[in-house]
Amino acid sequence: MKRNYALIVIMILLPQLLLAQNFADAFRMSYNQIQGTARSAGMGNAFGALGGDFTSLSINPAGSAVYQSGEFVITPSYYINKTEIAAGTTKFSDNDQGFALNNVGAIGAFRTNRSEAGIISINYGVGYNRLADYSSSAFANFNQSSLSYLDDIADYATGISNNYLNQPIGDIQYRDWPTKLAWDTYLIDPDTDNQGNVIDGSYRNILYDGEKVDQRKTFSQGGRLDEYLFNMSLNFNHKFYLGATLGIHDMSYHKNTAYEELLLDNNSFNYYDDYYMEGHGFNLKIGAIYRPVSTVRLGLAFHTPTYYQIDENSTLSMDSYLSQNYSSYGVNRYNYDFNTPLKVVMSGAVVFAKKALVSVDAEYMDYASMRYRRGGTGSDNFNDLNSVMGNYFKSVFNLRLGAEVKLTEQFAIRGGYENYGNPFKTVLDQQSTLSDNVSVFSAGFGYTFNALSVNVAYTNSASKISEGNEQPNYYQLPRENNNQNILLTLGFRF
Repeated sequence: MKRNYALIVIMILLPQLLLAQNFADAFRMSYNQIQGTARSAGMGNAFGALGGDFTSLSINPAGSAVYQSGEFVITPSYYINKTEIAAGTTKFSDNDQGFALNNVGAIGAFRTNRSEAGIISINYGVGYNRLADYSSSAFANFNQSSLSYLDDIADYATGISNNYLNQPIGDIQYRDWPTKLAWDTYLIDPDTDNQGNVIDGSYRNILYDGEKVDQRKTFSQGGRLDEYLFNMSLNFNHKFYLGATLGIHDMSYHKNTAYEELLLDNNSFNYYDDYYMEGHGFNLKIGAIYRPVSTVRLGLAFHTPTYYQIDENSTLSMDSYLSQNYSSYGVNRYNYDFNTPLKVVMSGAVVFAKKALVSVDAEYMDYASMRYRRGGTGSDNFNDLNSVMGNYFKSVFNLRLGAEVKLTEQFAIRGGYENYGNPFKTVLDQQSTLSDNVSVFSAGFGYTFNALSVNVAYTNSASKISEGNEQPNYYQLPRENNNQNILLTLGFRF
């Protein structure tokens, strides 16, 4: 007879046990879709060559040098993130919505020369831009399924000894935790021979032959990636602009899934997978903008990799509701360093008589260059994982397009489009995998009155994901995300 107990254990994960989840984590830490001011968002964030907007400091640091006076900006927003999962022949929709602060910052401009030659001004910027928002929720159901998660657990347990499963969960390898949890909660039992003797390493679940089950699974995630930035730039002759930005990144992410099976005889069980990540990092950006003629601007920027320190916390738990109730769970913690890819941003813009403009940014990233470093006590460099990164990821070009037309001296309308390339070469096993490029459409308007400005933008981002899960029926579900944002930026020039 096994003992029924709740297990609370902190375990340092072995490197090889992390391989199943780290490719999806690597993409999440490296991918960003900047959410700055409403003016920038309304123009598809194509500000690498334009400058003159606080968002540009996270794209091309030379953008602050275009300012000829100081400015303070703040951007609250309202988001609606919708998801749709196709499970069998049924589609399940859900949404998450709320308020966020996308951007706040200030630019200062110091005139150093009354003439129009040499270094005309030294500018600075300080504040933050939101680079990513992870909020979403979803669910999917399967009724009267002949496939049960307990079938997979019992099959996987073949060859695992009873004595091994009777150990505390801290002595069990992480990959065997679902089996351990099912064992502790009486959802699987050892097989016996004709004499009633236990057959070590052979197991059966508690379901009747041919029993069908109802399945429910909910998905919820949240978090954000913010960049706190410190910028300096120089204006040479109003023709050449040079700048640098130190970016301090603050990242938090959590994903919670709850899986339930309803069995015969009013029996049931729940399985919970709760994952939390916190990270802090930094990068350096350098950039330049050149005006060969008054109507044309060309931009070039380099972003170093972001160097992260990451702390992870993963909790797996299982509750069974049989003739009695049983519970078991364990907690994993691990820390490591992570380096994102470097980034190159090439930009161009054309201004038409100060009445209209078009702008384009092309961004290059090689996701195969992502690297994990110094796991656990610092001795693990994830050589096995890093050596196959190129098997799963490739380089991409991201494109941002924007246009603005001034209908009057004070009022302007805007439109934009963004396309972020899919870096995955193949679908990841039991992980979330982007299955197409991400497209963003945007529109907005702005009104300026003396030193005050009010800008409003609407963005609509669409992405497709293959949602990987370990449970049968949920293995790789197609998921569509539609994220809408309404941004309001208030600006004050000084």
